[in-house]
Amino acid sequence: MSKESRSSLVIAVSAVFAALTAVLTYLPGLALPSPTGGYTNVGDTIIFIAGLLFGSKVGLIVGLVGPVIADFLVGYPRWYVTLVAHGLEGFIVGMGARKSFKVQLMMMVIGGLVMSFTYFVVNVYVKGLAPAVASLIRDVFGQTLVSIILASLLLKPLEKIAVVKRIQEVILG
Repeated sequence: MSKESRSSLVIAVSAVFAALTAVLTYLPGLALPSPTGGYTNVGDTIIFIAGLLFGSKVGLIVGLVGPVIADFLVGYPRWYVTLVAHGLEGFIVGMGARKSFKVQLMMMVIGGLVMSFTYFVVNVYVKGLAPAVASLIRDVFGQTLVSIILASLLLKPLEKIAVVKRIQEVILG
């Protein structure tokens, strides 16, 4: 497959997963407002799945685009923090593509912690230490942990789908 075709596939796959991320991040009932500002959601599940299935490039794009679209929809004012937090998360998690489940789990934990602590650092300055700690606990246990569990349950069945395997071959080589 040509480099242009491979790039087109990366863009297409990233767009689909970014849209899914935006929906799971934004969807009322799934996105729960936080008493400290922001909202807790399961959109990270899709960032984890995209990165682990298709690598760091797709994980990065999905992490950059999906959550920011959701932030714009809900009016979250610090979308620029979301770019950094979830972009890094997707990139880091993508390093676990085609690795053992143990490595994939470790990459989800590291990516989720990087996301959580990125928001924490900003929240210390914006909200103060106590609300920032409350947000950090919510991000780690209410968002990252739940998303890791969901992604872990979905990943292996998705890896067995023929079209997913073919896309992995093209994108990851």
